[in-house]
Amino acid sequence: MKIVGITSCSTGIAHTYMAAENLEIAAKKRQIEMKVETQGSIGAENVLTEQEIAEADAVVIAASTSVNKDRFNGKRLLEVDVTEAINHPDDLLDRALNAAIYSNGTEVKSEAKAEKSGVYSHLMTGVSYMIPFVVAGGICIALAFAFGGINAEGELASSINELGGITMGLMWPVLGGYIAFSIADRPGLVPGMAAGMIASTMNAGFLGALLGGFLAGYTVYWLKKILKLPPALSGLLPVLILPVISVLFVGLIMKFVVGIPITALNEGITNWLNSLSGMNSVLLGLLLGGMMAIDLAGPIGKAAYFFGVALRCWRNKHSHGSSHGFWHGTTTSDGSLFNYFREKLI
Repeated sequence: MKIVGITSCSTGIAHTYMAAENLEIAAKKRQIEMKVETQGSIGAENVLTEQEIAEADAVVIAASTSVNKDRFNGKRLLEVDVTEAINHPDDLLDRALNAAIYSNGTEVKSEAKAEKSGVYSHLMTGVSYMIPFVVAGGICIALAFAFGGINAEGELASSINELGGITMGLMWPVLGGYIAFSIADRPGLVPGMAAGMIASTMNAGFLGALLGGFLAGYTVYWLKKILKLPPALSGLLPVLILPVISVLFVGLIMKFVVGIPITALNEGITNWLNSLSGMNSVLLGLLLGGMMAIDLAGPIGKAAYFFGVALRCWRNKHSHGSSHGFWHGTTTSDGSLFNYFREKLI
């Protein structure tokens, strides 16, 4: 008996590999041949071949991000959240062998969506692509401070600081683009990234990029269902018609409808946080720290983390004060690696 699988988590660091390892251990104990493809932050590893998929009796997809299932057409396919493979690998193997047969032409209901909606999966897809930009940009900015002081003085320090700012600035277009990509596949990238860039230029921040990504994704999703062209013209749909219509629609909605109130809300919250001092800032740090710890790399922790990242970006752009480091430092204790060792010990 042979089973193949794919594992992927929102950050692509810890849970992806923990899930793969647990599935392989459970299969070995039951004398089931199993190969697991990991889709982590460095890309796909241990990639499944066409022959391996053809010989498999069932497929297990344990992912908190969107995974392309086209190559598993005609196979018994079980799709669950990545934590299921970490906590209950034996149960997944039994369920996979009795799962429904997947067909490209039909929508297979994911068991993960019974627990977590598709909205969460789309958000985590965007977040997983955004994190490397945040990390690279943040480290570049930190290096600039190390070489040139808090004002990044000197040609080398200022150049590194500028590079970090550019890289960090791409996180909103990437977030919006890959949320839309998760919803509508490749045609969603263009309007999603455009919406994220508009959110960035309007200072709508995380909320603007988030809403823009979902708006772009579902706009393209419905356009693909509504627009039907003759076969001779169908090639124009993904490269011309969908991008132009979706960019115009999403861009104008973001510019004149969604962006204005979100920008006002974002600036109001930021100004309020900027005014905090003394005990108030300590209480905020305690709140963010508690949010990071309560679910260890879950959605509550990620909300606190990206709040800290957004605040740090705003502070870096508008001032050279050091208090942003307190809030950002509070949220960087997130715990993908900590969570990995926690799971190992338990």
